[in-house]
Amino acid sequence: MNKDIFKEPFDNNFFLNHFGKQYLHKQNIINNVKDIVSLEILDDMLSKSNIWNNHNFIMMLDQKKISYNDYSSVSLDVSGNISRPDVHKVQKLVSKGASIILNDIEKYNSNLLKVADQLQKLTQGRCQGNLYFSMASHKAFGPHFDLHDVFAIHFEGEKVWNIYENIEASPINHPLFRINSEERIKRAGKLIDQVTLKPGDLLYIPRGQYHDALASKNGAIHVAFGLTYFKPIDLIANIWEKFILNQFMRNDIGPNLDKETQKSILNKLSREISDIINTDETLDVLDTQIKNWPYKIKEYSIKNLVLEGVAYDVSSSVKFIKRGDQSFLISGKNEVTIPEQYKEVTEFILNREFVTEKLLLTEFKNVPENIVYECLENLKNMKVLN
Repeated sequence: MNKDIFKEPFDNNFFLNHFGKQYLHKQNIINNVKDIVSLEILDDMLSKSNIWNNHNFIMMLDQKKISYNDYSSVSLDVSGNISRPDVHKVQKLVSKGASIILNDIEKYNSNLLKVADQLQKLTQGRCQGNLYFSMASHKAFGPHFDLHDVFAIHFEGEKVWNIYENIEASPINHPLFRINSEERIKRAGKLIDQVTLKPGDLLYIPRGQYHDALASKNGAIHVAFGLTYFKPIDLIANIWEKFILNQFMRNDIGPNLDKETQKSILNKLSREISDIINTDETLDVLDTQIKNWPYKIKEYSIKNLVLEGVAYDVSSSVKFIKRGDQSFLISGKNEVTIPEQYKEVTEFILNREFVTEKLLLTEFKNVPENIVYECLENLKNMKVLN
């Protein structure tokens, strides 16, 4: 698969006119879309039954959540009896039009993890992806908004997205922003656009934008990557101890105060908050938190380790020294003469913090392999290499 997920970069126009402001449809922007997610890949992921549970495997039918008990069964696991999605029950519900939602899907698909990584680098946000599988003419959700930016990438079939006129102002995960379905329909406003997504398409929807979607063909699959960003309210949580350590913040306000005294307390409070916020130390906290906000996405690379061969840490307490025509290994008061055939390799090793077999064999192509391995073995026996 290509290293670059996107066929074209997100240019300044995206950040000036769309990012956090307005939806954007990009057609056929994803490289090798069938290699990332397909119906075959979805079947393969679903078959790994031990990774699915009532938190990351959800089913919906006509805007109603199906009870997990209706599509799961108890199976024997190494940790005991555990409830997993039941293949027969799931497929029967799908045949009736049910949708499947797989949360945190990037954790189970390395190519989706690469997409998440590129989106984090693009936006400096935290990325989490949910996969949505839908049958035609069965809507999983009515008009709604998300608490994060959405980068929806389409992989199979077709799906029509309805974009409504209204945008909730900077909603967050708090009861004040939990709105029932009837109220959401009222607040969504007029339908302003319909966007049909096909494989390889991307739809960006800013946080708070009302939308919904409906598959126009059976077997539609898209992954909605949600991006959240560091907020001022997050900074308050990070510097909360500074408020705790401020004596004024801990003082009792006291009873029976007139309005003027209360006003003076608020003025003092405002100055104290300003003194805490407007410091180089708080600026450093903000800068660090923004830089560290994206999730640290790490992948295994066992294949590369195999190709590199065994790796060794080089002892920092052992030194390589030359005296005239001879070379020595020095550790404290101990000294060992290095045989002529090992000098070059040993000097190279002692000038590094670690070495691999592949590095040595590449660096010393003109040295017989048996000499390189003999040198390694001798240094291991002397605890120079660990």
